[in-house]
Amino acid sequence: MDTSYLNSISYNDTIPFVYPIQYGKVIKVYDGDTITIAARLPNTDGPTYRFSVRLNGIDTPEIRGKSEAEKELAYFVRDALTEKIMGKIVELRNVANEKYGRILADVYLGEEHINGWLVDENFAVVYDGGKKHRPTSWD
Repeated sequence: MDTSYLNSISYNDTIPFVYPIQYGKVIKVYDGDTITIAARLPNTDGPTYRFSVRLNGIDTPEIRGKSEAEKELAYFVRDALTEKIMGKIVELRNVANEKYGRILADVYLGEEHINGWLVDENFAVVYDGGKKHRPTSWD
């Protein structure tokens, strides 16, 4: 394998890798804003990988939250999302990387925007990626 091209490469010569995943089957719902999908890399008959996906633009109660009430809400939201998408084929749009190595994406079930559905159902609050503001209703 020729690695000679790497000799002159620096950080500024590179771009971040963004997973080229557009569709996957939901195989796990960790909480209201993190799921795991199964998918192959496009244009291959290679192995089926699992990818952790953070739903973009929202925040939901944390399973390891600050209060028992938040933890209970987190399980409730997780269970509602599980019922909605578990085992289903979803589409990922606006795919990016997030700081913990997960895929960051808008998730669609058919034409339904799941991120928006969670907000509409009061299961999630809008989150822009900055400092999280925990609603008092999660206490």
